[in-house]
Amino acid sequence: MDEDNIAIRELTATAISEMVRSGQYTAEDLAKRFLEHARPIDEQIHAFVYLDDRAVLQQAFILDEGRSQGGNLGSLAGVPIALKDNVDTFDMPSEFGSSSLAGRQPSWDATVAKLLRAQGALIFGKTALPAFCLGTPAKTRNPYNLEHTPGGSSSGSAAAVAAGIVPVAIGTQTVGSVIRPASYCGVIGFKPTRGLISRNGLQPLCETIDQVGVFGRTIGDVALVAQTLIGADLNDSTTQSVLPRNLTNVALSEPPFKPKFVFVKTPHWDKMDPEAREAFEALIDVMGDETPVFELPSVASQGIDHLLTVVEAEFAVAMDDHMKHSSGNIDNLTKDIVERGQKITAFDYLKAKRAIEPIAAGFEDFFGRFDAIITPAALGPAPRGLDNTGDPIMSALWSYTGMPAISLPLLKSEAGLPIGVQLVGQRNDDARLLRTANWLINNFDSITGA
Repeated sequence: MDEDNIAIRELTATAISEMVRSGQYTAEDLAKRFLEHARPIDEQIHAFVYLDDRAVLQQAFILDEGRSQGGNLGSLAGVPIALKDNVDTFDMPSEFGSSSLAGRQPSWDATVAKLLRAQGALIFGKTALPAFCLGTPAKTRNPYNLEHTPGGSSSGSAAAVAAGIVPVAIGTQTVGSVIRPASYCGVIGFKPTRGLISRNGLQPLCETIDQVGVFGRTIGDVALVAQTLIGADLNDSTTQSVLPRNLTNVALSEPPFKPKFVFVKTPHWDKMDPEAREAFEALIDVMGDETPVFELPSVASQGIDHLLTVVEAEFAVAMDDHMKHSSGNIDNLTKDIVERGQKITAFDYLKAKRAIEPIAAGFEDFFGRFDAIITPAALGPAPRGLDNTGDPIMSALWSYTGMPAISLPLLKSEAGLPIGVQLVGQRNDDARLLRTANWLINNFDSITGA
């Protein structure tokens, strides 16, 4: 890889925006460089299902024309951002990873895409995902080792950032679809508090749980993109009272006091990969008595079972019409999940949904004493093989409760595969979580003596 490509690979979203807004580079020039850099890499990792030079360059041309006329380019001017292929865009197909929707072309942008474009971002392409997020895995490979999964369901988004194709990408999470692939691919994956970002124009999987997440290589980039997306949207009632938030300034500021952490062993600690479990136990030791270890009560573990009940029941409903008209082209794994969802009783579904708030509220006391919960982002490093995307169990409880979570690429296996450290924060205190995460990244070597 030549020096020019190395420079492109290392550019942050913040740096790109400054280059374009200052006139140091045109958006078109940078877009051409990113496209040239992307092609040979994506031939190996298959992060994208749609990548069209003309669509990207047309966006860049419009942005440059706006600058020539004195227009406001926005905080993401010229930044190439990849979207998971369950996010609708008017100029690119959205096929949800299934051949049953081949050629599906939306007529309008999802709210997420609209907000990104409004700030000058270039929608760089659509990234691969398992069929309908839950079905047969995509053929995307992990950039750290091509024989290993990148995780899912935001497989391509995490891989594209890890490979340096784009500095940031958008994913979605219902169980573990942002946190787990971020952990496997060695990038930052941020899942904000549920209800802050509109899901309008996204594939309906589980309306109660679905949420948008952001992948990046720096806390500053992740915060910048997330704050661009946060706000009320009449087309998504869960966001009706949401006000814009300045995450970036808080995220990059120094905490007034040294952050305090509590380590939580989820009910599935015994399933951890031995090497990963040893790494986390060593981390607990070096963090000392200031970081107590907490065993979750049984009611918390029930939340994980409740999550699967809600997800499978709502997924079956979301897929109902499509199953009737296109079942012959739908993969067997998706069909199996739909069939399980159809068998869930109304009693079990409503009971599982009603328990969300009391279980989530049970964690509020933590944050009067601690800035964040530390817990594994996944059961271990990325498993070998591409026939599954790994177990999302370490993210499931935080998805169910809607608490903000972030995976940080702080640990590695002996084979060099990333192992993510997950931080979980208080609902609606996302800026504090990002600031705590940034502090941990900056101080991790001194804490561990690395």
